[in-house]
Amino acid sequence: MEEQSFISFSYKVRSQIRICLEHIENTKRYIEVMSFKFHLTAIITALFFFNSPAVANTLPAVSKEIETETLPLASFLFAQRDPLRVGWHDNSHKQELKDLRQQESKPVGSLFVQLRPRKYEGEYQLALRVLRDGSHQFQLIREFTNGQPLNHKRYLTIPFEHLIGAIQGEALRVLFPNDRVEFGGWRHQTTYSWETPDLIAKSFTKSAKYSFPQQVYKQGETFTIPWNILRTDLELQPLAVREPLFIKKDESGLRYAFYRIQPGDTLYSSVVIRFIGETKHYVRSQNASDLLVLNGLEDAHQLSAGQLIKIPLEWIRPEYLHQVPGIYRISKDLNTETKKSEPRRRISTDIGLPQAEKLYQISIISQR
Repeated sequence: MEEQSFISFSYKVRSQIRICLEHIENTKRYIEVMSFKFHLTAIITALFFFNSPAVANTLPAVSKEIETETLPLASFLFAQRDPLRVGWHDNSHKQELKDLRQQESKPVGSLFVQLRPRKYEGEYQLALRVLRDGSHQFQLIREFTNGQPLNHKRYLTIPFEHLIGAIQGEALRVLFPNDRVEFGGWRHQTTYSWETPDLIAKSFTKSAKYSFPQQVYKQGETFTIPWNILRTDLELQPLAVREPLFIKKDESGLRYAFYRIQPGDTLYSSVVIRFIGETKHYVRSQNASDLLVLNGLEDAHQLSAGQLIKIPLEWIRPEYLHQVPGIYRISKDLNTETKKSEPRRRISTDIGLPQAEKLYQISIISQR
């Protein structure tokens, strides 16, 4: 009797287990069918979306524009040793992919420079060489490399605004090859379709909020950026100093005034007091110490005749600076239309220089 009850109970348990297994199988089939339907619906929707004429015409154009505009546009050699590349990056494609409608306004973009670290150069040394306030910004290098080690065989992309002025100035020269020195300022010619006054103001001027006479410039149109607005650290202005000083770029690509030591000269009396426009004793002492570091000297009393001492241009006394004749004069018709009866003459940067050199004995540096 007990045996029959056990058999009956076992049969009921097996029946319940079989029913549960059937429910599980049915549920799995239902999930598979629903998943298949979902994927099928997604595929059909995607095919319909991408076969739409508007999308088919827009996406390739956007992709092509992104691919094109992120490529470098020009290359140059900085400090006669470092190959650099400059370009424009379109960072407006994120909005375009969200809303694929035609955009009437010009895309918002930014400039960038690509460079290769020097062999055995670390993050700190690279930042010190190329970044503004590099000694305090060297951690940015790690961000630009995405945490990867520096590789001197590969180009590193750095946003334009983070670089020192000398590199920015050289990059702007090659990116806009038709720009030139003009009466009253730097003459800029609109070269690319993506240029905007905001981007030019941000790149060239002391204040990114500087407003140009027009909001839109067509390719080929020109306008002048006044000297008092143009950033001095770009080193685009022609500079001149009187003898015995002369100007040239050092191995880092920066412009300095140089003085050649004569027999009997000392750093303090022959350089600091003579050429630097400071009168306070403690400031002169600091200047002398800074010149020792800048020129890699250990002892101010051990100077040899013929040795070159470089001096930052912003330290030079006004009487040893000389403006290039005519270049810094503010023109009355700045950024205005020139009358047809009075065609505008292209002004050479060396107008009057032979006479000026004869009178003032000056040394001038200008690359364009």
